[in-house]
Amino acid sequence: MMSSVVANTTSKCLSLGVMTWLPYIVAETRDPTKPRITGTMLQVLDIFVERLGFCYNLVAPREINVGGKLPNGTWTGLIGMVIKKKIDFTGQALGVTAERAEAVDMSEFLYIDEWSAVYKRPGIQPDIAGFVKPFTLKSWVGVLLSSIVVLLTAVFIRLVSERIIYHGGSDSSDRGDVDDDEGGRTASAVNARGRNGGRENFSAILYDAVNWTVSSLLGQTLPKISPGEAVRIFSGLWLLASMILSTVYRSNLKAMLILPKVYLPFNNIEELVSSRLPVWTPVDGKLQITALNSPGNTTMGRLAKQFVYPEPPKGLNWLQRSMRAMNLGEMVVTSPLSVVEQTFHYIFSLHGRCLSYAMAERYFKTSILCLFLPKGSPWTDRLNPIIVSLREAGILDYIYRRELRNATECLKPPGSNVDSELRPLDLDDFYGVFLVYAGGILAVFVSFLAELIVGFKQGKQTTFSPSFCRIRGGSRTTDQKK
Repeated sequence: MMSSVVANTTSKCLSLGVMTWLPYIVAETRDPTKPRITGTMLQVLDIFVERLGFCYNLVAPREINVGGKLPNGTWTGLIGMVIKKKIDFTGQALGVTAERAEAVDMSEFLYIDEWSAVYKRPGIQPDIAGFVKPFTLKSWVGVLLSSIVVLLTAVFIRLVSERIIYHGGSDSSDRGDVDDDEGGRTASAVNARGRNGGRENFSAILYDAVNWTVSSLLGQTLPKISPGEAVRIFSGLWLLASMILSTVYRSNLKAMLILPKVYLPFNNIEELVSSRLPVWTPVDGKLQITALNSPGNTTMGRLAKQFVYPEPPKGLNWLQRSMRAMNLGEMVVTSPLSVVEQTFHYIFSLHGRCLSYAMAERYFKTSILCLFLPKGSPWTDRLNPIIVSLREAGILDYIYRRELRNATECLKPPGSNVDSELRPLDLDDFYGVFLVYAGGILAVFVSFLAELIVGFKQGKQTTFSPSFCRIRGGSRTTDQKK
Protein backbone atom coordinates (compact mmCIF):
# COMPACT_ATOMS: atom_id res chain seq x y z
CA MET A 1 0.00 0.00 0.00
CA MET A 2 1.32 3.45 -0.89
CA SER A 3 0.86 6.45 1.35
CA SER A 4 2.01 9.96 0.65
CA VAL A 5 2.54 13.37 2.11
CA VAL A 6 0.98 16.03 -0.09
CA ALA A 7 2.50 19.49 -0.51
CA ASN A 8 -0.18 20.52 -3.01
CA THR A 9 -3.34 18.55 -3.78
CA THR A 10 -3.78 19.61 -7.39
CA SER A 11 -3.49 16.94 -10.06
CA LYS A 12 -0.66 18.83 -11.78
CA CYS A 13 1.73 18.42 -8.86
CA LEU A 14 4.82 16.23 -9.26
CA SER A 15 5.12 12.91 -7.44
CA LEU A 16 8.44 12.51 -5.65
CA GLY A 17 9.38 9.16 -4.16
CA VAL A 18 11.16 9.07 -0.82
CA MET A 19 12.34 6.50 1.70
CA THR A 20 13.98 6.70 5.11
CA TRP A 21 17.60 7.69 4.66
CA LEU A 22 18.94 9.67 7.58
CA PRO A 23 19.27 12.62 7.79
CA TYR A 24 17.87 13.50 4.37
CA ILE A 25 14.47 11.85 4.76
CA VAL A 26 12.84 10.33 7.83
CA ALA A 27 9.55 8.69 6.85
CA GLU A 28 7.36 7.55 9.74
CA THR A 29 4.67 5.43 8.12
CA ARG A 30 3.21 3.49 11.06
CA ASP A 31 -0.17 4.97 10.23
CA PRO A 32 -0.67 4.74 6.44
CA THR A 33 -3.35 7.41 6.57
CA LYS A 34 -1.19 9.92 8.43
CA PRO A 35 2.46 9.50 7.43
CA ARG A 36 4.96 11.99 8.78
CA ILE A 37 8.05 12.92 6.79
CA THR A 38 10.92 15.07 8.01
CA GLY A 39 14.55 15.58 7.05
CA THR A 40 17.05 18.03 5.61
CA MET A 41 15.99 17.26 2.03
CA LEU A 42 12.67 18.99 2.54
CA GLN A 43 14.50 22.33 2.81
CA VAL A 44 16.25 21.62 -0.50
CA LEU A 45 12.94 20.74 -2.15
CA ASP A 46 11.48 24.02 -0.91
CA ILE A 47 14.29 25.85 -2.72
CA PHE A 48 13.46 23.90 -5.91
CA VAL A 49 9.81 24.90 -5.55
CA GLU A 50 10.77 28.54 -5.08
CA ARG A 51 13.08 28.58 -8.11
CA LEU A 52 11.05 26.44 -10.54
CA GLY A 53 7.51 27.11 -9.36
CA PHE A 54 6.11 23.59 -9.11
CA CYS A 55 4.25 21.69 -6.42
CA TYR A 56 4.85 18.12 -5.34
CA ASN A 57 3.45 15.11 -3.54
CA LEU A 58 5.84 13.01 -1.46
CA VAL A 59 5.22 9.31 -2.00
CA ALA A 60 6.61 7.18 0.81
CA PRO A 61 5.78 3.47 0.40
CA ARG A 62 6.17 1.40 3.54
CA GLU A 63 9.21 -0.91 3.87
CA ILE A 64 10.73 0.27 0.60
CA ASN A 65 14.42 0.50 -0.24
CA VAL A 66 16.52 1.98 -3.04
CA GLY A 67 15.85 -1.04 -5.20
CA GLY A 68 17.79 -3.80 -6.91
CA LYS A 69 17.86 -5.46 -10.29
CA LEU A 70 16.09 -8.81 -10.54
CA PRO A 71 17.28 -11.70 -12.75
CA ASN A 72 14.55 -10.89 -15.30
CA GLY A 73 15.97 -7.37 -15.72
CA THR A 74 13.29 -5.48 -13.80
CA TRP A 75 13.99 -3.21 -10.84
CA THR A 76 12.41 -2.98 -7.43
CA GLY A 77 12.15 -0.16 -4.90
CA LEU A 78 12.41 3.52 -5.74
CA ILE A 79 14.43 2.83 -8.88
CA GLY A 80 11.66 0.56 -10.16
CA MET A 81 9.12 3.34 -9.51
CA VAL A 82 11.31 5.80 -11.44
CA ILE A 83 11.69 3.44 -14.42
CA LYS A 84 7.95 2.73 -14.48
CA LYS A 85 7.32 6.50 -14.17
CA LYS A 86 5.15 6.06 -11.11
CA ILE A 87 7.04 9.07 -9.77
CA ASP A 88 8.56 12.02 -11.61
CA PHE A 89 11.89 11.73 -9.75
CA THR A 90 13.19 10.83 -6.33
CA GLY A 91 12.69 13.42 -3.61
CA GLN A 92 16.10 12.67 -2.12
CA ALA A 93 19.63 11.98 -3.31
CA LEU A 94 20.56 8.30 -3.67
CA GLY A 95 23.87 6.51 -4.16
CA VAL A 96 25.19 6.10 -7.68
CA THR A 97 26.44 2.81 -9.13
CA ALA A 98 27.29 1.85 -12.72
CA GLU A 99 24.28 -0.47 -12.89
CA ARG A 100 21.91 2.21 -11.63
CA ALA A 101 23.35 4.79 -14.03
CA GLU A 102 22.37 2.55 -16.94
CA ALA A 103 18.78 2.23 -15.73
CA VAL A 104 17.88 5.86 -14.95
CA ASP A 105 19.03 9.43 -15.53
CA MET A 106 20.82 11.21 -12.73
CA SER A 107 21.13 14.82 -11.76
CA GLU A 108 24.25 16.68 -10.67
CA PHE A 109 25.51 15.29 -7.39
CA LEU A 110 24.27 16.93 -4.22
CA TYR A 111 26.56 15.26 -1.70
CA ILE A 112 29.60 13.00 -1.58
CA ASP A 113 29.23 10.44 1.17
CA GLU A 114 31.32 7.59 2.58
CA TRP A 115 30.55 4.46 4.54
CA SER A 116 31.40 3.40 8.05
CA ALA A 117 30.61 0.71 10.61
CA VAL A 118 29.09 1.46 14.01
CA TYR A 119 29.15 -0.63 17.18
CA LYS A 120 28.49 -0.35 20.88
CA ARG A 121 30.87 2.20 22.39
CA PRO A 122 33.44 0.42 24.60
CA GLY A 123 34.22 1.76 28.03
CA ILE A 124 37.20 1.56 30.32
CA GLN A 125 37.32 -1.96 31.71
CA PRO A 126 39.42 -3.51 34.49
CA ASP A 127 42.67 -4.97 33.22
CA ILE A 128 44.24 -7.88 35.10
CA ALA A 129 47.53 -7.51 33.22
CA GLY A 130 47.60 -3.73 33.56
CA PHE A 131 50.64 -3.72 35.84
CA VAL A 132 52.86 -5.23 33.09
CA LYS A 133 51.67 -2.96 30.28
CA PRO A 134 53.88 0.08 31.02
CA PHE A 135 56.51 -1.86 29.02
CA THR A 136 56.05 -3.84 25.83
CA LEU A 137 56.91 -7.52 25.61
CA LYS A 138 60.21 -6.70 23.92
CA SER A 139 61.06 -4.26 26.69
CA TRP A 140 60.36 -6.86 29.40
CA VAL A 141 62.49 -9.41 27.54
CA GLY A 142 65.25 -6.82 27.32
CA VAL A 143 65.06 -6.18 31.08
CA LEU A 144 65.18 -9.92 31.77
CA LEU A 145 68.18 -10.48 29.50
CA SER A 146 69.96 -7.45 30.97
CA SER A 147 69.41 -8.78 34.48
CA ILE A 148 70.84 -12.16 33.51
CA VAL A 149 73.88 -10.55 31.92
CA VAL A 150 74.42 -8.36 35.00
CA LEU A 151 74.04 -11.37 37.29
CA LEU A 152 76.60 -13.46 35.38
CA THR A 153 79.00 -10.54 35.12
CA ALA A 154 78.73 -9.86 38.85
CA VAL A 155 79.47 -13.51 39.64
CA PHE A 156 82.45 -13.51 37.30
CA ILE A 157 83.93 -10.32 38.79
CA ARG A 158 83.47 -11.65 42.33
CA LEU A 159 85.11 -14.97 41.49
CA VAL A 160 88.09 -13.27 39.87
CA SER A 161 88.44 -10.88 42.80
CA GLU A 162 88.26 -13.71 45.34
CA ARG A 163 90.89 -15.70 43.45
CA ILE A 164 93.25 -12.73 43.37
CA ILE A 165 92.79 -12.13 47.12
CA TYR A 166 93.37 -15.79 48.02
CA HIS A 167 96.42 -16.04 45.79
CA GLY A 168 97.90 -12.90 47.33
CA GLY A 169 97.17 -14.21 50.84
CA SER A 170 99.09 -17.42 50.12
CA ASP A 171 102.22 -15.54 49.12
CA SER A 172 102.13 -13.38 52.23
CA SER A 173 101.77 -16.33 54.58
CA ASP A 174 104.77 -18.06 53.06
CA ARG A 175 106.81 -15.00 53.89
CA GLY A 176 105.40 -14.92 57.38
CA ASP A 177 104.09 -11.39 57.04
CA VAL A 178 100.52 -12.30 57.98
CA ASP A 179 99.62 -14.47 60.96
CA ASP A 180 95.93 -13.77 61.73
CA ASP A 181 93.13 -11.70 60.19
CA GLU A 182 90.57 -9.57 62.07
CA GLY A 183 88.27 -12.50 62.72
CA GLY A 184 90.98 -14.67 64.23
CA ARG A 185 91.43 -16.71 61.05
CA THR A 186 94.96 -17.50 59.94
CA ALA A 187 96.19 -16.97 56.42
CA SER A 188 96.36 -20.72 56.02
CA ALA A 189 92.63 -20.94 56.83
CA VAL A 190 91.83 -18.35 54.15
CA ASN A 191 93.91 -20.26 51.66
CA ALA A 192 92.16 -23.46 52.67
CA ARG A 193 88.80 -21.79 51.98
CA GLY A 194 89.93 -20.75 48.52
CA ARG A 195 91.28 -24.22 47.75
CA ASN A 196 88.76 -26.52 49.41
CA GLY A 197 85.61 -24.45 49.85
CA GLY A 198 85.02 -23.70 46.14
CA ARG A 199 81.45 -24.92 46.03
CA GLU A 200 80.39 -23.17 49.21
CA ASN A 201 82.17 -20.01 48.14
CA PHE A 202 80.51 -20.03 44.70
CA SER A 203 77.06 -20.55 46.27
CA ALA A 204 77.59 -17.57 48.56
CA ILE A 205 78.75 -15.39 45.66
CA LEU A 206 75.81 -16.46 43.50
CA TYR A 207 73.38 -15.75 46.33
CA ASP A 208 74.84 -12.27 46.88
CA ALA A 209 74.77 -11.50 43.14
CA VAL A 210 71.12 -12.56 42.74
CA ASN A 211 70.08 -10.65 45.85
CA TRP A 212 71.95 -7.55 44.74
CA THR A 213 70.68 -7.64 41.11
CA VAL A 214 67.02 -8.10 42.02
CA SER A 215 67.10 -5.66 44.94
CA SER A 216 68.44 -2.93 42.68
CA LEU A 217 65.56 -3.38 40.25
CA LEU A 218 62.91 -3.43 42.97
CA GLY A 219 64.38 -0.52 44.91
CA GLN A 220 65.00 -2.60 48.03
CA THR A 221 67.79 -2.40 50.59
CA LEU A 222 71.04 -3.60 49.02
CA PRO A 223 73.52 -5.97 50.62
CA LYS A 224 77.03 -4.72 51.31
CA ILE A 225 79.05 -4.40 48.10
CA SER A 226 82.24 -6.46 48.03
CA PRO A 227 85.54 -4.56 47.97
CA GLY A 228 87.27 -3.86 44.69
CA GLU A 229 87.11 -1.01 42.22
CA ALA A 230 85.73 -3.17 39.41
CA VAL A 231 82.87 -4.40 41.59
CA ARG A 232 82.00 -0.89 42.76
CA ILE A 233 82.06 0.64 39.25
CA PHE A 234 79.91 -2.17 37.88
CA SER A 235 77.51 -1.88 40.82
CA GLY A 236 77.13 1.87 40.30
CA LEU A 237 76.28 1.44 36.60
CA TRP A 238 73.58 -1.15 37.38
CA LEU A 239 72.14 1.04 40.14
CA LEU A 240 71.86 3.91 37.66
CA ALA A 241 70.18 1.70 35.05
CA SER A 242 67.78 0.29 37.67
CA MET A 243 66.82 3.78 38.80
CA ILE A 244 66.00 4.79 35.19
CA LEU A 245 63.96 1.63 34.56
CA SER A 246 61.96 1.93 37.78
CA THR A 247 61.29 5.64 37.21
CA VAL A 248 60.05 5.06 33.66
CA TYR A 249 57.89 2.15 34.80
CA ARG A 250 56.20 4.19 37.54
CA SER A 251 55.69 7.14 35.19
CA ASN A 252 54.10 5.01 32.47
CA LEU A 253 51.89 3.20 34.96
CA LYS A 254 50.69 6.49 36.41
CA ALA A 255 49.98 7.86 32.91
CA MET A 256 47.95 4.74 32.05
CA LEU A 257 45.85 5.20 35.18
CA ILE A 258 45.30 8.94 34.57
CA LEU A 259 44.51 8.63 30.83
CA PRO A 260 43.53 4.98 30.28
CA LYS A 261 43.40 3.65 26.74
CA VAL A 262 40.16 2.21 25.41
CA TYR A 263 40.59 -0.90 23.28
CA LEU A 264 38.23 -1.01 20.28
CA PRO A 265 36.74 -4.25 18.92
CA PHE A 266 37.63 -3.08 15.40
CA ASN A 267 38.72 0.08 13.63
CA ASN A 268 38.87 -0.96 9.96
CA ILE A 269 37.31 -3.48 7.59
CA GLU A 270 39.99 -6.13 8.15
CA GLU A 271 39.55 -6.00 11.92
CA LEU A 272 35.77 -6.12 11.48
CA VAL A 273 36.10 -9.33 9.47
CA SER A 274 38.48 -10.80 12.05
CA SER A 275 36.06 -9.99 14.89
CA ARG A 276 33.38 -12.23 13.33
CA LEU A 277 30.66 -10.00 14.75
CA PRO A 278 27.21 -10.10 13.09
CA VAL A 279 26.85 -7.26 10.58
CA TRP A 280 23.70 -5.52 9.37
CA THR A 281 23.76 -3.50 6.14
CA PRO A 282 20.94 -1.96 4.08
CA VAL A 283 19.24 -4.38 1.70
CA ASP A 284 20.32 -3.77 -1.93
CA GLY A 285 22.81 -1.23 -0.58
CA LYS A 286 26.22 -0.62 -2.04
CA LEU A 287 28.03 -2.73 0.56
CA GLN A 288 25.69 -5.68 0.22
CA ILE A 289 25.95 -5.73 -3.58
CA THR A 290 29.73 -5.36 -3.52
CA ALA A 291 30.28 -8.01 -0.83
CA LEU A 292 27.95 -10.59 -2.36
CA ASN A 293 29.63 -10.20 -5.77
CA SER A 294 33.17 -10.45 -4.36
CA PRO A 295 35.21 -13.70 -4.30
CA GLY A 296 34.95 -15.62 -1.06
CA ASN A 297 38.68 -15.33 -0.26
CA THR A 298 38.67 -11.51 -0.32
CA THR A 299 37.93 -9.20 2.60
CA MET A 300 34.55 -8.20 1.16
CA GLY A 301 33.71 -11.80 0.35
CA ARG A 302 34.41 -12.91 3.93
CA LEU A 303 32.44 -9.95 5.26
CA ALA A 304 29.37 -11.13 3.34
CA LYS A 305 29.30 -14.27 5.50
CA GLN A 306 28.69 -12.10 8.57
CA PHE A 307 25.56 -10.36 7.20
CA VAL A 308 22.43 -10.93 9.30
CA TYR A 309 18.86 -9.69 8.88
CA PRO A 310 16.84 -10.59 11.98
CA GLU A 311 13.13 -9.94 12.05
CA PRO A 312 12.38 -6.55 13.64
CA PRO A 313 10.07 -6.38 16.65
CA LYS A 314 6.53 -5.26 16.01
CA GLY A 315 6.30 -1.53 15.46
CA LEU A 316 9.98 -1.10 14.48
CA ASN A 317 11.47 -0.92 11.01
CA TRP A 318 14.77 -2.43 9.90
CA LEU A 319 16.81 0.65 10.77
CA GLN A 320 15.29 1.06 14.24
CA ARG A 321 15.79 -2.64 14.98
CA SER A 322 19.41 -2.59 13.85
CA MET A 323 20.22 0.55 15.83
CA ARG A 324 18.73 -0.92 18.99
CA ALA A 325 20.69 -4.14 18.53
CA MET A 326 23.85 -2.14 17.82
CA ASN A 327 23.54 -0.16 21.08
CA LEU A 328 23.13 -3.45 22.93
CA GLY A 329 26.25 -4.90 21.30
CA GLU A 330 24.30 -7.58 19.42
CA MET A 331 25.45 -6.58 15.92
CA VAL A 332 27.45 -4.09 13.88
CA VAL A 333 25.61 -1.61 11.67
CA THR A 334 27.23 -0.54 8.40
CA SER A 335 25.76 2.41 6.54
CA PRO A 336 26.64 5.71 4.88
CA LEU A 337 28.31 8.19 7.21
CA SER A 338 25.33 10.53 6.89
CA VAL A 339 23.14 7.90 8.57
CA VAL A 340 25.76 7.44 11.27
CA GLU A 341 25.95 11.18 11.97
CA GLN A 342 22.18 11.51 12.21
CA THR A 343 22.06 8.58 14.64
CA PHE A 344 24.82 10.07 16.78
CA HIS A 345 23.08 13.44 16.80
CA TYR A 346 19.80 11.89 17.92
CA ILE A 347 21.36 9.71 20.65
CA PHE A 348 23.51 12.51 22.06
CA SER A 349 20.61 14.96 22.01
CA LEU A 350 18.41 12.42 23.83
CA HIS A 351 20.86 10.95 26.37
CA GLY A 352 23.58 13.58 26.63
CA ARG A 353 26.25 10.94 25.95
CA CYS A 354 27.42 8.63 23.19
CA LEU A 355 26.31 5.00 23.17
CA SER A 356 28.22 3.86 20.07
CA TYR A 357 31.31 4.64 18.03
CA ALA A 358 32.21 4.65 14.33
CA MET A 359 35.36 2.99 13.09
CA ALA A 360 38.02 5.48 12.03
CA GLU A 361 38.79 3.97 8.63
CA ARG A 362 36.05 4.71 6.12
CA TYR A 363 35.30 2.86 2.88
CA PHE A 364 33.43 3.69 -0.33
CA LYS A 365 34.82 7.20 0.14
CA THR A 366 33.46 8.52 -3.17
CA SER A 367 29.80 7.61 -2.86
CA ILE A 368 28.07 10.24 -5.01
CA LEU A 369 24.45 11.07 -4.15
CA CYS A 370 22.17 12.30 -6.95
CA LEU A 371 18.48 12.61 -7.76
CA PHE A 372 17.16 9.74 -9.91
CA LEU A 373 14.92 10.61 -12.88
CA PRO A 374 13.34 8.60 -15.72
CA LYS A 375 15.34 8.39 -18.92
CA GLY A 376 14.86 11.56 -21.00
CA SER A 377 13.13 13.49 -18.21
CA PRO A 378 12.95 17.25 -18.91
CA TRP A 379 13.48 17.98 -15.23
CA THR A 380 17.13 16.95 -15.39
CA ASP A 381 18.26 20.09 -17.23
CA ARG A 382 16.05 22.29 -15.07
CA LEU A 383 17.32 20.95 -11.74
CA ASN A 384 21.05 20.73 -12.53
CA PRO A 385 21.87 24.50 -12.56
CA ILE A 386 20.13 25.01 -9.22
CA ILE A 387 21.91 22.03 -7.66
CA VAL A 388 25.32 23.27 -8.83
CA SER A 389 24.72 26.78 -7.48
CA LEU A 390 23.53 25.48 -4.10
CA ARG A 391 26.46 23.10 -3.84
CA GLU A 392 29.15 25.61 -4.77
CA ALA A 393 27.68 28.27 -2.48
CA GLY A 394 27.87 25.83 0.45
CA ILE A 395 24.13 26.00 1.10
CA LEU A 396 23.63 22.24 0.80
CA ASP A 397 26.39 21.56 3.31
CA TYR A 398 25.07 24.29 5.63
CA ILE A 399 21.58 22.75 5.67
CA TYR A 400 23.10 19.34 6.36
CA ARG A 401 25.45 20.43 9.18
CA ARG A 402 22.91 22.64 10.89
CA GLU A 403 20.72 19.63 11.64
CA LEU A 404 23.59 17.48 12.97
CA ARG A 405 25.34 19.82 15.39
CA ASN A 406 25.59 17.20 18.17
CA ALA A 407 27.04 14.45 15.98
CA THR A 408 30.64 15.67 16.20
CA GLU A 409 30.97 14.71 19.87
CA CYS A 410 30.26 11.03 19.17
CA LEU A 411 32.51 10.95 16.10
CA LYS A 412 35.51 11.45 18.38
CA PRO A 413 37.43 8.26 19.18
CA PRO A 414 36.46 6.64 22.50
CA GLY A 415 38.68 7.86 25.32
CA SER A 416 39.70 11.08 23.54
CA ASN A 417 37.40 13.26 25.62
CA VAL A 418 39.34 14.46 28.66
CA ASP A 419 36.10 15.38 30.39
CA SER A 420 34.84 11.80 30.33
CA GLU A 421 33.73 10.20 33.56
CA LEU A 422 36.57 8.88 35.70
CA ARG A 423 36.49 5.20 36.57
CA PRO A 424 37.67 4.27 40.08
CA LEU A 425 39.93 1.25 40.32
CA ASP A 426 38.00 -1.97 40.74
CA LEU A 427 39.06 -5.16 42.48
CA ASP A 428 39.62 -6.72 39.07
CA ASP A 429 42.46 -4.25 38.47
CA PHE A 430 44.44 -5.85 41.32
CA TYR A 431 43.85 -9.48 40.40
CA GLY A 432 47.06 -9.56 38.36
CA VAL A 433 49.18 -8.42 41.30
CA PHE A 434 47.35 -10.83 43.59
CA LEU A 435 48.07 -13.69 41.19
CA VAL A 436 51.78 -12.84 41.17
CA TYR A 437 51.79 -12.79 44.97
CA ALA A 438 49.86 -16.08 45.12
CA GLY A 439 52.34 -17.63 42.69
CA GLY A 440 55.22 -16.54 44.90
CA ILE A 441 53.56 -18.01 47.99
CA LEU A 442 52.99 -21.28 46.12
CA ALA A 443 56.63 -21.40 45.03
CA VAL A 444 57.76 -20.81 48.63
CA PHE A 445 55.45 -23.56 49.89
CA VAL A 446 56.75 -26.04 47.30
CA SER A 447 60.33 -25.12 48.17
CA PHE A 448 59.60 -25.58 51.87
CA LEU A 449 58.12 -29.04 51.26
CA ALA A 450 61.14 -29.98 49.15
CA GLU A 451 63.49 -28.91 51.94
CA LEU A 452 61.55 -30.97 54.47
CA ILE A 453 61.64 -34.07 52.26
CA VAL A 454 65.35 -33.74 51.45
CA GLY A 455 66.22 -33.03 55.09
CA PHE A 456 64.22 -36.02 56.26
CA LYS A 457 65.99 -38.36 53.83
CA GLN A 458 69.43 -36.99 54.72
CA GLY A 459 68.67 -37.38 58.44
CA LYS A 460 68.10 -41.10 57.99
CA GLN A 461 71.31 -41.59 55.98
CA THR A 462 73.69 -39.53 58.25
CA THR A 463 76.33 -41.59 60.10
CA PHE A 464 79.36 -40.55 62.17
CA SER A 465 82.69 -41.73 60.77
CA PRO A 466 85.51 -42.66 63.27
CA SER A 467 88.11 -41.49 60.79
CA PHE A 468 86.49 -38.06 60.81
CA CYS A 469 86.76 -37.91 64.58
CA ARG A 470 90.40 -39.05 64.46
CA ILE A 471 91.25 -36.39 61.92
CA ARG A 472 89.55 -33.67 63.94
CA GLY A 473 91.11 -34.94 67.11
CA GLY A 474 94.55 -35.21 65.53
CA SER A 475 94.26 -31.70 64.24
CA ARG A 476 93.34 -30.47 67.71
CA THR A 477 96.25 -32.30 69.30
CA THR A 478 98.63 -30.83 66.78
CA ASP A 479 97.34 -27.33 67.41
CA GLN A 480 97.69 -27.79 71.16
CA LYS A 481 101.25 -28.93 70.79
CA LYS A 482 102.06 -25.87 68.73
